Amino acid sequence: MIKLTSIALLAGFLVGCAYTAQPMESSAHKTSQREMTKQIELAVEKNDYRLLALASRRLVFPGLEQEDTAKLKKMCGVRYVDKSPDIIKSIEEKQKRRDAYAFAKSFNQAMLKHCLNVASDSKHAVE
Repeated sequence: MIKLTSIALLAGFLVGCAYTAQPMESSAHKTSQREMTKQIELAVEKNDYRLLALASRRLVFPGLEQEDTAKLKKMCGVRYVDKSPDIIKSIEEKQKRRDAYAFAKSFNQAMLKHCLNVASDSKHAVE
C-alpha cells in the first residue's frame, strides 16, 4: 500500500514538473517573436531591408538557403548578426548560435517579403 502510494506521488510530481516547464519555453518564444516583429518594424521605418547573415565561411541567409544568395545580397543587402562566431567552442556558444539562427531565419523570411515589395515597386516606377 505504501509502495503504491509512493509511486503515485512520484508520478504526480513528474507530471507536474513537466507541465510547468512548458509555459516558460512558449513565453521565451513569444518574447523572441515580439522582438523580431519590433526589429522588422524599425527596419522598415528606416527603409532598411537588409537580410540577416551569420558569420560563416560563406554567405548564408538563415531560412533562405535555397534562394540565390548573390541576388538577395544585391537586392536587399546584408547585415551580419552580432556576436555570431564562426567557430563554436562550447555548448553555450552552440546554443547561442542556434538561437541566433532561429531569430535570423524568422526575421529573413518576414523581411524578404518587404524587400521584394520594394524591389517590385521600384521596378514598376522605372518602367
